[in-house]
Amino acid sequence: MQEVRLTIRKRAFPSEGRVRLNVANLPALGINDGDRVDLVNEATQKSVTTTVIADTMVQEGQIRISAEDLEAMGLLDGGEVLVRRTPPLDEKLKKAAADAQKTISKGVESLDGAVRKTAGDVKTGAEKTAGSLKTEAKKASDSIGKAATSTADTVKKTVKKATGPKDEL
Repeated sequence: MQEVRLTIRKRAFPSEGRVRLNVANLPALGINDGDRVDLVNEATQKSVTTTVIADTMVQEGQIRISAEDLEAMGLLDGGEVLVRRTPPLDEKLKKAAADAQKTISKGVESLDGAVRKTAGDVKTGAEKTAGSLKTEAKKASDSIGKAATSTADTVKKTVKKATGPKDEL
């Protein structure tokens, strides 16, 4: 990122949102007259975006800033300010999209891991449940079989008593 530190001089005339700097500073920032720069108070990280007016009357190494912008950043006349080239909107959008893509990729990887773990847990739980169901179904089947056999024996005995010993079932 292209940036320079310049000494602050308060502008004589109010001009919020615009700064004046010597044309010799423009190449170091990679900007032209009318481009935008971010002024950053490095101590507080407060910043203001302003439009540059190239001016040969401003000394090299200095920047002329309005009182309003100085106040917004918490800086004083004679102090220093970090001046950065403000990236154009398309660069900001590309960076934001790239950052979003990285964040989404990390989220997808994390989600994929969580889904795989959950699927494994569900499979393990389903296997345990299937085993338990099989065991309980076997127990129920055996119990029903015993009850049916017992009931059939009881019915046979009752029918033999009622019909006599010579009748076959």
